[in-house]
Amino acid sequence: MYVDKELLFTATAMDLSTTSGSVVYGDCAINLSAVTDIGKGRPVYAVFVIDVAMASATSTGTVVFAVVDEEDETIDTSSVEIVQTDPLLVTRLTEGKVIAIPIPANLITQQYLGVRATIGGETTTAGTCTAFLALEAQTN
Repeated sequence: MYVDKELLFTATAMDLSTTSGSVVYGDCAINLSAVTDIGKGRPVYAVFVIDVAMASATSTGTVVFAVVDEEDETIDTSSVEIVQTDPLLVTRLTEGKVIAIPIPANLITQQYLGVRATIGGETTTAGTCTAFLALEAQTN
């Protein structure tokens, strides 16, 4: 799958090896100001691809991936959550794993879209991911 750089939520991979309770944000925001109908009636997805397998000491670490929107390019604690996954065990997040989250267009209320990952359960010791916006949820 080819991804346009303008559709990336992450210019560099999100480093998910961090302490429990930490939140990691994608370093890019997608500007929706020029888009009047995101997806033009088709569903759109935030796609997270695990680049380096996740790990934690006793394999009870979890990650919750989320899509957020924001009034400016700064995706941070003030960003509004649109949708998120359930907690995913790190043992299921192996290299190459793809997680696709459908984004309900009617819940997008601000100009910029971004992503975040929240670590839970226990400190994670390894793992990175890349995220992008897509019109199809290719999960192979």
